Amino acid sequence: MIDKSKQVAMLIETMTANLPIPTKATDILVRNLKSHSIVITPDTPLEIVDVVYLGDEGGICCALKASDEQPEACVVSITHLRFSTSLSFFKEIHAYQTARIKKLKKAR
Repeated sequence: MIDKSKQVAMLIETMTANLPIPTKATDILVRNLKSHSIVITPDTPLEIVDVVYLGDEGGICCALKASDEQPEACVVSITHLRFSTSLSFFKEIHAYQTARIKKLKKAR
C-alpha cells in the first residue's frame, strides 16, 4: 500500500474546504502538458478547482485551471505541483508528496 488512508482523507478534506488553491507546475508537468498542446511555464499561476482520490495507484489528483481565458481544466497528480510555503496546510501537502514519491520509487 502506497498511501495512508487517514492521511489522504484529512488532506482531501482540508484541500476541498480551501478551494480554489493557488499552485504552480513542476518542470516535468510543464513538459508533459506541452506534449498535449497545453502551454504553460513553471511560473504560470494555476488554481486547483477540485480534488479527487484515484485510489492507491493514482493517489490524490487535482483539477487545474490556468486562467479564465483557458476554460479547459486538466487533472494531474498532486506530486507534480508546487505550493507556496505560506499556504496554511503546506506541511501536510509536502509530507504527502514526499512520502508518495519515496514509496513509488521503492516500488519500482
